[in-house]
Amino acid sequence: MKKAIMLTVFGTSTEAKITFDKLIPLVKAEYPDRDIFVPYTSGVIRNKLNKTLLEPILSPEEMLNKLKGEGYTDIAVISTLIFAGVEHDKLEATVKTFASNNKEINISYQPPILADERNILPVVETLSKHLLPNAANIVVSHGTHDGHPVEAVYLKVAEIVESLYPDTYLGSIEGIPDIDDALKRATDKGNVRFLVFMFVAGDHAENDIVSDDEDSLFSKTKAMGKTPSVAWVTVDGKERIASLGLDPDYIKILMEYYKNSPSLAKGWQLA
Repeated sequence: MKKAIMLTVFGTSTEAKITFDKLIPLVKAEYPDRDIFVPYTSGVIRNKLNKTLLEPILSPEEMLNKLKGEGYTDIAVISTLIFAGVEHDKLEATVKTFASNNKEINISYQPPILADERNILPVVETLSKHLLPNAANIVVSHGTHDGHPVEAVYLKVAEIVESLYPDTYLGSIEGIPDIDDALKRATDKGNVRFLVFMFVAGDHAENDIVSDDEDSLFSKTKAMGKTPSVAWVTVDGKERIASLGLDPDYIKILMEYYKNSPSLAKGWQLA
């Protein structure tokens, strides 16, 4: 039986791709009996990158059909998604459609890590090392479209962030909690530290947080008369904006979570 892991990511067109490159060998080492494949859920990023790549990056649907054509009969679909938002909805629907049309293939789907709310506290606790003392700290999440049920999870994360760390707030690039509202709460501190609560510190980090664009968080912070900063980590000798995917503590939690995937744990079932 040919077995595969479809390690699904949103994708990035920035140097933050190194985040995926660091994770893939860890997954391969944990599951040596399976081949690892990495599709991107973002059509915009795929289209941008595939203009120059000899071997195109596939969508989840394209990857599933490729694996079927290559004779894989056991496929575990896992991801680096943090919240069970819109990207999760699309990915889960793709897997279920494929499964219903290919009943001879064992396939499982594991929701994003914070779909299990027991993971919220340990994940939030990984942020502590990056907090700036005597400053306002703003944890920047991606967010989702207004009215999506996952908004309740974002609010739960915000509650835990504030309960654990003084002068620390969660704000989302899209949806709630609103990032501008979080910034407005940083009233009595002269320094504001931003922490990326996403798997990669890619386009959102580079453009929405640290860029010189007038709408970036750094520019808005400076306009308030405050000094912005972002958490950094050293990876392969180079300073990079810190993200969950570059945090060994978070990766340890994620790898443990992957072990709960139906195909990777006790056999096959479709979520």
